[in-house]
Amino acid sequence: MRTIAFILFSIAVVSLLLKLSWWQLSRADEKKQLQSQIQDRQQMRVVDLAQLPVEPLWHSITLEGEFDNQHPILLDNQLFRGRPGYHLYLPFISQQQQVLVNVGWIAAPLYREILPKLPQLNGRKVISGVIAPAQQLLQFKPDNTDEQWPLRVQNIELDRLALQLQQPLLPWVIQISASSPIALTQTWQPVVMGPKKHYGYAIQWFLLAIAVVVISLLWLRKEREV
Repeated sequence: MRTIAFILFSIAVVSLLLKLSWWQLSRADEKKQLQSQIQDRQQMRVVDLAQLPVEPLWHSITLEGEFDNQHPILLDNQLFRGRPGYHLYLPFISQQQQVLVNVGWIAAPLYREILPKLPQLNGRKVISGVIAPAQQLLQFKPDNTDEQWPLRVQNIELDRLALQLQQPLLPWVIQISASSPIALTQTWQPVVMGPKKHYGYAIQWFLLAIAVVVISLLWLRKEREV
């Protein structure tokens, strides 16, 4: 009876490890497709919001307009070279529409209660960047909606931010080009974990499955000899 239980347990563990390995392979394939899609779409530039493609994400974009310096948004918990900081988002008004622009990373002061000194981007500007989805991470409690500007948030929730701005926002953000003269330090990446890492994890799970099989066979062999 003990042997049967051990065999069933080993089969379950090996099945789980192989399933995890297969899942990592599928994730790697998804990342490869996404990278290819991003590269293809960035070759096509949008210059008129009235002529946005049906699926605008990952297209390059160039717009002329003005930043709203009165309503800066600081995306919290953004590390750069081990130093805590924020991604600075500013509303950008172009062609009578408003979109959030990630200007880049800015270091956090030593004390949490002190906010960083923010740049003032006055006058009409021409910005270039990439149309990207708003960052959404796991969040255990909602942001404090009573904060004063600049807002310090854990996620870029466009619907909620539009209510606080009292202006509609386009359903995506612009990640400003690193070559822009107004860009801060650029740490944003369209694909956080590339396919190579997923392949590495897939190999690890597969090797663990082989190790469990070998250990199980050795244990069964020892049981028969007893």
